Amino acid sequence: MQFWVHSILLAIAAWVYCYILLKDGMILGWLENWIARLPSWLCEPLGGCEYCVAGQMALWFYLYRNFYEYDLIEHILFITTTIFIVEIINVWKQSK
Repeated sequence: MQFWVHSILLAIAAWVYCYILLKDGMILGWLENWIARLPSWLCEPLGGCEYCVAGQMALWFYLYRNFYEYDLIEHILFITTTIFIVEIINVWKQSK
């Protein structure tokens, strides 16, 4: 159960960060201009790509939560599930 709840919450957090908080006039709007000047391999996971941000959040969150009970397959599934949920959010947003 926690797997799904954490994955959904991380996906929402990544989407909100990329599409709302980094926009002009928002609290992190200044950061978007700085991030955009970085090389793409660094720009994408810092806010240029919601999938990359979600993947990074899931990668590090899983390691933090499961450091002593690490399972590689579950880690990969957690990251991919979080990224997939971001895609679901994007499809839902486009259909509105």
